[in-house]
Amino acid sequence: MVRPVLALALTLLALEGTALSGQTIKKTPAHSAPAKAAPARSSAKAPADTGNTTGDSVVVTGFVLDSLRNLPLAGATVLIANTTYSATTDVAGRFRFVVHGLADGVYKVGFFHPTLDSLGITPPTRPLVIQGGKASFLELSVPSAHTVVAAVCPDSSLTNGRGLVMGIIRDAGTSAPMNGVRVVLMWTGIAVGNTAVVKVPQATSVLTSSDGTFRACGVPTTTRVTMQARGPTGSSGWIELTVPGTGLAFRDVLLGERPVVAVAPALATARGATDTGATARPPAPLGTALLAGHVTAADGHPLEGAMVLLLGTRISARSDVDGAFRLTGLPAGTQSVEIREIGYSPKRFAVDLAPHRQSQLTAALDERTTVLKTIEVTAKAGSDIPGFAQRRKSGLGFYMDQDQLDKVGAITTTDLFRTVPGVQVVWDGSAYSVQVGRNSTTGSCPVQWYIDGAPFLAVGDDIDQIVQPQDIAAIEVYKSSAETPIQFQGAGGSPCGTIVVWTKRARAPSKDKGAPQ
Repeated sequence: MVRPVLALALTLLALEGTALSGQTIKKTPAHSAPAKAAPARSSAKAPADTGNTTGDSVVVTGFVLDSLRNLPLAGATVLIANTTYSATTDVAGRFRFVVHGLADGVYKVGFFHPTLDSLGITPPTRPLVIQGGKASFLELSVPSAHTVVAAVCPDSSLTNGRGLVMGIIRDAGTSAPMNGVRVVLMWTGIAVGNTAVVKVPQATSVLTSSDGTFRACGVPTTTRVTMQARGPTGSSGWIELTVPGTGLAFRDVLLGERPVVAVAPALATARGATDTGATARPPAPLGTALLAGHVTAADGHPLEGAMVLLLGTRISARSDVDGAFRLTGLPAGTQSVEIREIGYSPKRFAVDLAPHRQSQLTAALDERTTVLKTIEVTAKAGSDIPGFAQRRKSGLGFYMDQDQLDKVGAITTTDLFRTVPGVQVVWDGSAYSVQVGRNSTTGSCPVQWYIDGAPFLAVGDDIDQIVQPQDIAAIEVYKSSAETPIQFQGAGGSPCGTIVVWTKRARAPSKDKGAPQ
């Protein structure tokens, strides 16, 4: 359905100084195209002369600012109320009218934009003074983030540090807006109890309206939030966003069919490392979308050998000497890609994938991490972790000493468990978790963690944040309480098994060299 410009002018600009409010939000289907506006440097024919005009041509120029992003707003249709004059802003947000025969007086000028209209944001009008044929200049702007949040979330002013996430959910194949899709947002909050400060998972969800829009209030600002759109036939990937201090964040999402159960990608063998496990089967295609791009450092230098992972799947690739990569067989929709390279912190990027099309991603890794120098080992009688050698001889459990850990070349701690038999590294929607493999009836089971002999309650990606691979000296994996030694069973033992991580701080002091540095 195409909305005529004149009809929109009568409904939008007849309002006196219309500002955004909960009652004036007007929704238009996201796929509706605005009426064709006259070119920015031409004008439509003015109404008939009423006898009270100067007869002079008047040049009206101006600028439209997207104050939500502090950028020029291109493609906005600017209108003069009660006339047929309209113009479209260029890439720099500029517009220009040349009008004829308008009577001297004050007119209202406003604008609309397909994205703003779909989100229900109605920009205010500005007065235009026509007098003596003098040229005029106008500055128009999108309502501020504070105005939008206050209108959509009236209670926001009562809660500090809370904001609004809004956007449009579209079908990945047709780009049509989707009604009744549930949008879930999750984050980690902090709760102060009587005896401890603990992390508490928190979430909110909303349904999209008939035009595919959603508005989620009460989302914390300056906090990492993960978001997913869930429809009747599939879901998007989990993507990350942060609501800025202004309190408003936009995120459109494409929704495509997606498998219900997804397995985390297997860790590819590090360059120069020996492949000690069986060769994994190539992952089956999950769709027809493709993703290509380049991985660079912050200075634009290409990074060779960076691992590109589609989160929630087993699909991955390595960048070549030019930093280029290509992934095929991807599920359509908005997904998350994680890129890892030794010497850099892993970084995630949201990508919009459409079926039978190739999307592009240029990813810059800008946060460096410390890389340990190469260690030459001339001789090693055995592990210096207390009791490690004795437990290894028992034949129960799976053990990794320093030599085996070094061969893996892991970037994160959970990577170390991708080749452990009977253990899965699973994407839970916001982070990787290590679980013991079960049958199809019982599903997977999270493990109990011990660090340097003490129990550790891991939530989400805590284990990756608390312990880094270069700090680990040995690992013990027990897949059931029957295998687990008594000192690692806690209160009755864990039916899901136990993983014991020994850091280099736990090594026994050497008799001739003293404690390790």
